[in-house]
Amino acid sequence: MKLKNKLLLGGLTAVLLAVMSFSAWKIWVIRSEYHTGEAAYEDISHMISLPQKTAEPQPPVINKPAGAETLPDEDDTVWPEVDFAALREINPDIVAWIYIEGTKVNYPIVQGEDNSYYLKHLFSGEWNGSGCIFLDFRNDASFADRHSIIYGHHMKNGTMFTDLDKYKKQEFFDEHPVALLITPDKNYKVEFFAGYVAAPRDDAWEIGFTEAEFEVWLQNAADRSCFTSEIAPIASDRILTLSTCSYEFDDARFVLVGALR
Repeated sequence: MKLKNKLLLGGLTAVLLAVMSFSAWKIWVIRSEYHTGEAAYEDISHMISLPQKTAEPQPPVINKPAGAETLPDEDDTVWPEVDFAALREINPDIVAWIYIEGTKVNYPIVQGEDNSYYLKHLFSGEWNGSGCIFLDFRNDASFADRHSIIYGHHMKNGTMFTDLDKYKKQEFFDEHPVALLITPDKNYKVEFFAGYVAAPRDDAWEIGFTEAEFEVWLQNAADRSCFTSEIAPIASDRILTLSTCSYEFDDARFVLVGALR
């Protein structure tokens, strides 16, 4: 009996050690992926310059080759300059860059042949769970569609689209009401007017609307919003949705919706 108990105890100990070893390995893999992902985007961070705001009038600044004009706006916004030519040499799928001041959202945007590849591939093309910020493959790369959708992971290390979750609070929206979308041909402000938790069955990712349907969709988005905005979009506006994971229920998503200006 004692020998049997010893064998049982030894077996249980071996199983426990195996489970602990596997768990430690998984943690190492995840942390390694996080580090690799952060390093990869840090490597291309020099391809965007983020000038400080200034109250003094600025002359027009022409972007680097294949870039859009960089002009101060009426509110003294000075647009970042993005080296799209250099980015295109790394990855020809580049379509834009998105930047939200005061957050970690400062990434290139790509567009693949489907909505799966860039879930698990970095901008460089390397496999990594951090993925890449990407435009829905159904959309026009010039953001000419009535409704364009950009996806990004909600990462535990705070990168990618994790900061979108903070828009569930009115105070955060009040401090960060606008994103900057820089493309090779034109720059846009994205004026957010709604943010809400959506389920896969919802129409948050629909792109084919009639004008009447779009009016209803816009109103429904505003009605569901976690925050209140003074922006009142109309059916003729071009709308951009930023989509990431949320955790209120299985397959929940948080969508942040804005008008392109």
